[in-house]
Amino acid sequence: MTSIKRPGFSPLTTKLVGFVALALASFGGTGIASARSAGIERGTVVARGPVAKVVVAGPIALHAYSEFAGGSLYAAPAVTGTDRDCKGSSASTTVVQADRIATLAVGEGQVACLSTTTKGSFELLWHAVSQPVPAAAVIAKAGR
Repeated sequence: MTSIKRPGFSPLTTKLVGFVALALASFGGTGIASARSAGIERGTVVARGPVAKVVVAGPIALHAYSEFAGGSLYAAPAVTGTDRDCKGSSASTTVVQADRIATLAVGEGQVACLSTTTKGSFELLWHAVSQPVPAAAVIAKAGR
C-alpha cells in the first residue's frame, strides 16, 4: 500500500482524517430519515414517567411489545423528528397491553409515538414487519 507523503502529516494521520471524513459523511444527512432508508429494523424505547416519545420515523409497519401495561402507540406528523413531534394527541391510538403484540402502521412524513401513563419506567420493544398484521393473527400463527 502506498502512502501519500505530505509535509507535516504522517501516513496514520492521513488515514485517520480520511476515516473521520467518511464517517461524518455517512451520518450527516439532512431532514428526517425513514426507518427503512436508514436500515433500522428494530429498537427499544425506555420511558420514565408519563411522557410522549418518538419510536421511529415512517414509512414503516411495526410490531411492538411490552411486559407491562401503561403505554399506547400513535402516528403523528414528522416536523422535527424529535419527541416534540409527539406532544399533540392523536384520534387513533393503539393500546400496548401487557405481554401482547401491538401493531402500528406509520405513513410517509409521520413518526410513531409512544405515550406512557405509568409513574415508573416503561420499556417498549419493536421490530419492523413487511405488512401490518393483526396481533391476534400473529398469536394464532404461533400456535397459542
